[in-house]
Amino acid sequence: MHETYAKTFAENAAFYDPENGGAPRTIRQAAGAGFYPSPDADLRNGHIPAADHERKQHWKNTDRTVSKQRKTPSASAFVQQRQKLLPVALETLFHRFTALLRTGKTFRGYRLLAVDGSSLKSAAYPEDPASYRPGTPRQHGWNLWHMNALFDLENGIYTDLIVQKEHEKNECRALCQMADRSRISGKVILLADRNYESCNNLAHLEKRNWNYLIRIRDKARGIAYGMPLPDQPEFDIPLKLTLGRLTPRQLETRGIAVPKPYYRIPPTITFDFLESNSPDFYEISFRVVRLQTDSGNTETLITNLDPDRFPLAALKALYARRWGIETSFRSLKYAVGLIHLHAKKPDLVLQEVFASFLIFNFTQAAAWAVDASQGTAKYKRHVNFSDAVFACCAFLRRSAADPLPLLRRRLLPLRPGRTAPRPKITGNRISACYASAR
Repeated sequence: MHETYAKTFAENAAFYDPENGGAPRTIRQAAGAGFYPSPDADLRNGHIPAADHERKQHWKNTDRTVSKQRKTPSASAFVQQRQKLLPVALETLFHRFTALLRTGKTFRGYRLLAVDGSSLKSAAYPEDPASYRPGTPRQHGWNLWHMNALFDLENGIYTDLIVQKEHEKNECRALCQMADRSRISGKVILLADRNYESCNNLAHLEKRNWNYLIRIRDKARGIAYGMPLPDQPEFDIPLKLTLGRLTPRQLETRGIAVPKPYYRIPPTITFDFLESNSPDFYEISFRVVRLQTDSGNTETLITNLDPDRFPLAALKALYARRWGIETSFRSLKYAVGLIHLHAKKPDLVLQEVFASFLIFNFTQAAAWAVDASQGTAKYKRHVNFSDAVFACCAFLRRSAADPLPLLRRRLLPLRPGRTAPRPKITGNRISACYASAR
């Protein structure tokens, strides 16, 4: 860059050589004025100090000239080229690339998946009312998007993604769609937090022969799915339910015996395996488990795992692994840079979201090739994900060679058992000057 500046302004008396009077220590910053050489650098070089506005204009012209020489496209031209892509282009690329990844890690022979959602804000675009929020009279409006993702906890990649608009979001429907279209074969355990315990979700998972471990609401809870729960800190109860659409009185009117135990699903609740007024039944079986955490609190879970192979202690350790999807969202937003969306139009927003998930999976696949067990370190080590994102993006831009040597040199210790209180932050407090690794 310095050679380009020197060649362009060799005959310009106002050019300041960074190695001769214009070193970084003589560069000063004024409010709103940007970076430019200080007047004392002019005096040392025998020049008459220029006014601040002249000095600022000089560096603006310098940057503009170099940008023209490098043929940097304008923001408008870049957006026009992005609009030429089909809306499903990046989504298809994400799914095809993910399908080619060969995952090898399992948990006791099971593919360990977690499902969760996370929201993203974009600049105000009132033309899309399904995602637009006008805000209060003293606020600017914004658009909100909800990401529903399936995450492979052992291999560290996203296997599926559905993006919904704020006023159309439905996490349960997204989970059913991702489970039905999944190409994952073999034994699977799905971990999920609260709000995923609907009977429709359980039926879809059992149809795929997937096992599940889902947390349900526990605060002063004495009934689950119409069945009373014991007032104990820990228990493990097998539960077999007969689901139906009609009330017991309607069944008796039609001469149908009411099964025990019977759980009615109202017409307002979605259940894809029974029509609204159908007299048919649907049977489902699972365990209701209550665990006591290290802090003394209790958590209630439902699962269809084998009680002999997965007792209470094993379920407690297994559910703790669900936190991996939360930390993956943090890496996705801050390391990859998805916390700030640059586009406003829906099609361009989806491009950025799927491109970020694609970069995340590409980086994780590159990290698989790094042997983190080499050396004699005290702790096990893993790849520095932020540095890996930077190296992989440079590789994709063809501005760097093979990123693997860099990743091998940038390993971090893996310290298990470290905990910290979760901060309560409302809204988006990230500065617009935040620079991601990408």
